[in-house]
Parts: sequence; C-alpha cells; structure tokens
Amino acid sequence: MRKTAILLLLLAACTSVSYQEHTDAGSKYVLNNGMIVLLKENPDTGMVGIDLMLKKTIGADGDKQGLGYFTNRLLLAGTEKRTREQIVKEIESKGGTIKARTYDESNEIVIEIPSDSLSLASDILQDVILHPTFPPEEIEKERALMIGELESKKDQPVVMNEELFMKTMYAGYPYQHPVDGYVETVKAITRDDIINHYKTWYVPNRIILAIVGNIKEKQTIKALNYLFGKMKPAQTPPEGTFEMPIRVESKTNTQNMNTESYYIQYGYQLVPAVHPDFIKIRMTNAILGSGSGSRLFYELRDKQALAYSVYSIAPSTRSTGFVKISMVTGPEKLNASIEGIKEQIGLLKTEDVPEEEMKTVKQKLRGFFFLDHQRTTDQANYLALYETTGYGYHYDVEYPDKLDKVTAPEVKYVANTYFNNPVIAIVGPFEGGKIE
Repeated sequence: MRKTAILLLLLAACTSVSYQEHTDAGSKYVLNNGMIVLLKENPDTGMVGIDLMLKKTIGADGDKQGLGYFTNRLLLAGTEKRTREQIVKEIESKGGTIKARTYDESNEIVIEIPSDSLSLASDILQDVILHPTFPPEEIEKERALMIGELESKKDQPVVMNEELFMKTMYAGYPYQHPVDGYVETVKAITRDDIINHYKTWYVPNRIILAIVGNIKEKQTIKALNYLFGKMKPAQTPPEGTFEMPIRVESKTNTQNMNTESYYIQYGYQLVPAVHPDFIKIRMTNAILGSGSGSRLFYELRDKQALAYSVYSIAPSTRSTGFVKISMVTGPEKLNASIEGIKEQIGLLKTEDVPEEEMKTVKQKLRGFFFLDHQRTTDQANYLALYETTGYGYHYDVEYPDKLDKVTAPEVKYVANTYFNNPVIAIVGPFEGGKIE
C-alpha cells in the first residue's frame, strides 16, 4: 500500500493541522486541538457521508445508565440558532438525512446528503456539536420517548435475549447495562446531568470526523478547521474501557417469557479487537455462522431443522469482546439446538477446515465487505470505526488481504483457545420447558 506521512512542526498560527498523512484508504488530518479528520474523495458519487464519532464508552455514564444515549439524542433537539424541526427540515429539504446513534463504545452523529449541500451539512454539524441548548421542554419530550421505548422492550424477546446475554457476559462491568439505560435511571437524569456530560465528553480530542464522497479534500479540511478549529481540548476522566480475566467456568441465565419459541444467545469471551488473533477470530466466526452458507445455518437450520434462524457475530471492541451465536428454535427442540451448537464448536476444535471451504468463506467475506461499502455513510463509518478501535483508518483497505492470509490451523487454534466456558442466555416459555 502506498503511504506517505508528513509530520508538520509548524506553529498553530501558520497551519490548520498538526499532522497529516495520505494513504490508499484516504487522508488523515489532526487539527491543532486534537480533533481527527478523515477524508476520502469519491468523484463517482453524488452523495457525501459524514460520521462524527465520539470516542467514549457507556462506562462514562457511571450509575446514570442511559445518560450518554440521552445526551447524544438531545444534540438534535435544538441549538442556539435552530430548533429540532429546523435541523431536520434543512437537511431533508436538500434530500439528506441526519441521525444520532449511540453504542457501547461510541456516540455518533451521521449525515448523508448530496455533495452540493456539504457546506450546509457541515454548518449544521458544527451547530449541533458546539451550540446545543438542551431545552427543558425537549428534554422532557425525549425522556417520554425513551421511557416508552424502554417499556416496549419488555414485549420484544430478541431484545430481552440480547440484554440478558450482555448482563451475563459482562457481570460486574459497565457493558452489562443497556446503552439506553433503565426506566428508573432515565427518569432520574436531570438537565444538569446532561449538560455536565456534554461539557465533559464532547471535546475535540475525543472526536473522529470522517467524510467520504464527492468532495474537494483541500477545501474541505480548510472549512472544517474554520468550523471546529476553535474548540478547546480538555482532559477527560477514564472512559471505562476494561479487560476481563479469562473466564474459568461457563454460565447460563434464563428468563421466562410467554413466547412460542426459545431465543438463544450462546457466546464466548474474546480479546479486544486490536489483538493479533482478532483477524483469525473474524475468519472463524464467518465459517461458523456468517450468512446462509455457514456451518450453523446449513447444519442446524437446513439439514436438522432445529432453528428458525441462526447466525453468529464477533463485534470489534476496544474492551474485552465476545463472539455470539444467536438462534431461535421451537420449544421441543431447545436441548437439541444447544447440543447442535456444541457439536459445531467441537468440529472446529478437532478438524481442520477444508481448503475449499476456507476459499469459499474468504470470497464471501470479500463480497460482504464491498457490499457494506456501497453507501458513503457506511464508508465513513468504517474509517471512523477503525480509527477509534485502534487499527487505524487505513485498515479499511488492509482488511480483505489480512483475511486472505488466515489458515485452517489458525481457525482450529482460535476455537481451542477462545471457544471455552460459554455464556448462555435463553429467553422463552420456561414454565413449560427446561434445559437438560
């Protein structure tokens, strides 16, 4: 990969950035206040994707679970010069969208807009990041919406299963809590809590801003420096990342729910995503449960008819992560489904994956990867995510080739090293069934 890096040791008065580099994946600029800007020109599209990512985990919420989620949603609820309605109207009138997203390890503001409206989108982005007013009436509207959403989760077995799994996997650690908190914590969050959270965490040295599309890079970085360069950097408290000790025993939690099916999440504790083994873990996960051609799908759904749906994921996390199998099965097939999962894990531990299967899965992953990059917002998200996670944004062009180098013995190594002492969460009609 062609890569040149230039360290600029000029005074802030003479330059807009303290560092810049240019690679096949795009360009990276660091403003003098520590804000990271990632830009990638794509003249073949008429759209621009913008992803402003705040590097912060839900551990920063402390005992006010849902505070970060609440705060991020309210950024779009009004500024010093725009109401909530005006923010949405200005973006949508140009054929664009704007939304706030919050995850365990980041907060985001995402905009997709035609390229000739980039200036407007950048101005609105600066407005919602630098000048939110958190109007009391909007806080109460948002609170009511959040509480309604939290209450509705009780009727959603997939969501309840997910939360039970996270509670079991991360017991005693911040990620045991849902991103959106609990009804009681959301009710207790005050406007002062929100303002203090915003002032503490929405600082330039925690922001990664990625923009991809039909842009002019030099003009864009100058404009962004004008819009965001005056933000003041600040030291923040520890954000709550962690590494858990190796799990030495399995754990199962169940929750009774009046459903016609059982919802199973079956997973293993993993290392953080920057660990050298993680690319091998990604390959192993793909063989196990990524897509309709995976082993779990073919064996447990198509061949044995045990599952209505089944797949696995291994998210990239800066803290201790996990690989997780999600499965929905009928009441009479619960125990056979769990045994079926164990059998497939056992095969990965004892048998080398055939070379033809390795080749097929690698081709499939390449296809998924390129499909995931069709929208400019997705491209921007990948750049920001890789930079935030610790790979570096250039990983976006390195990832497919790294996957190609994973071998069958390395897949077996992953299964034997990491797929031990599972965490199992099951939601379903336990009054009429049991785990044997």
